[in-house]
Amino acid sequence: MDHNIINIEELSNKIETLIDDNKVSHLRELVEDHYPADIAEAMSKLEEKKIIVALRLLSTDVVAEIFTYFDYDIQEEIINTYSSQQVKELFEEIFTDDIVDILEEMPSNIVKKVLRNSSPESRLQINSILKYEEQSAGSIMSVEYTKLRTTWTAKQAIEVIKEQREETEEISSFYVVDGLNNLKGIIELKTLFFAKPETSISNLMDERIVYVYTSTDQEHVIEQFKKYDIITLPILNSQNKLVGIITVDDVIDVIEEEATEDIHKMAGISPTEDAYFKTSVWKMVRSRSVWLLFLMISATLSQIVISVFMKIYNSNSTGEQQVEQWSISYIVTMLLTPLLTVISGTAGNAGSQSSTMIVRALSLREVETKDFARVMWKELRVASLTGLILVSANFIRMVSIYAVEYKGDINHPELWYSIATLSIAMYLTLIISKLIGGLLPILAKKIKLDPAVMAAPLLTTIVDALSTAIFFSIGLIFFWQQIQGG
Repeated sequence: MDHNIINIEELSNKIETLIDDNKVSHLRELVEDHYPADIAEAMSKLEEKKIIVALRLLSTDVVAEIFTYFDYDIQEEIINTYSSQQVKELFEEIFTDDIVDILEEMPSNIVKKVLRNSSPESRLQINSILKYEEQSAGSIMSVEYTKLRTTWTAKQAIEVIKEQREETEEISSFYVVDGLNNLKGIIELKTLFFAKPETSISNLMDERIVYVYTSTDQEHVIEQFKKYDIITLPILNSQNKLVGIITVDDVIDVIEEEATEDIHKMAGISPTEDAYFKTSVWKMVRSRSVWLLFLMISATLSQIVISVFMKIYNSNSTGEQQVEQWSISYIVTMLLTPLLTVISGTAGNAGSQSSTMIVRALSLREVETKDFARVMWKELRVASLTGLILVSANFIRMVSIYAVEYKGDINHPELWYSIATLSIAMYLTLIISKLIGGLLPILAKKIKLDPAVMAAPLLTTIVDALSTAIFFSIGLIFFWQQIQGG
């Protein structure tokens, strides 16, 4: 992996040097010698102005191949910079399903610019995909494919495939339809190639077909690819007419998105579509704070259970063993101890959120070990804002609990000291746990260990110990007078 990173950096430097030296022919040769995905990644490390310059030195068909691999913010800048004619020429070289993926992430002014400069046929195809629900098969299908007729011969079919090869998805299996566009079968390219030219397609095709509908959920589409080990899947509309296909490269993207979404949900994070550094601080705060609030409020149950049992133990004690109200023993057992589950649980969940996001970002190469400082700065800001939200909610929660428990008599300073202890400790431990959660996966990656394996158990141990220590240390400050008084 490190070798690939070094190559990308070297490639980026080479591209920048060729642009600065205005060596157009050398730049074109360099681009031809590398995969479009690598060129896009290398160019992404350059200033946006230089990216635009580089693209203008390349042919439109080459730019189209590279363009789909850029991040959405770079794509947006390119479209903004390009003239209407350049946009038209660029998008004529891109497959419709890729155009739809791009437009779904673009602001309305960019979408209008692209649609305005698309051909009527292309605009119709784009709109036909955009109308489907986001998580449906129809939203990820390609409408640019070659379909064969049952009445054709093998020779006719091969001629059509040759004619359309530049305009359709590169696949090795083709779907066969009748005159009414009803799906009748599937045929492999090798079958056509080795068949006698005059043989009818209907005699060569395989009538066993796996298909889904445009409304089918994407997760079911993934299951079909796994179960039948296929590389393409035909899509039918509600009238059972063939309207598109899904290729394995589309499914890989969906698998990645679904896996990221599931991982985020498991960590108590509302799923976000953008990469780690592309997601704003406020968006991260919203995605994390909702679940942290829910989990913190849920911890009230544990707090109440501990408090009830503490009172049972105390009430069943006799004589000197019974704890006197508002004594330091009462404060520790009745006020502080029940709050331990709240502070440790909240800190643990907060750290787990950060750890999960960084582990996933590392696996997707959205974050690298050299981004340590950027990660810490982002986690610090997210933690600070999330902490304010949680502390505010916790204050209301604690006042309500004590108001019920002490029948409205909450004027005792010990109660307010307990609330202050929990609030300050929660804020500090939340920040520390998020920083540790972001640090451990990067540290594990740096020393060649699996970030997921190392981060989770170590994080829990460290955060639990720190949150408990911080909580009781702050309590020590507030209740020092009671301790001195015995």
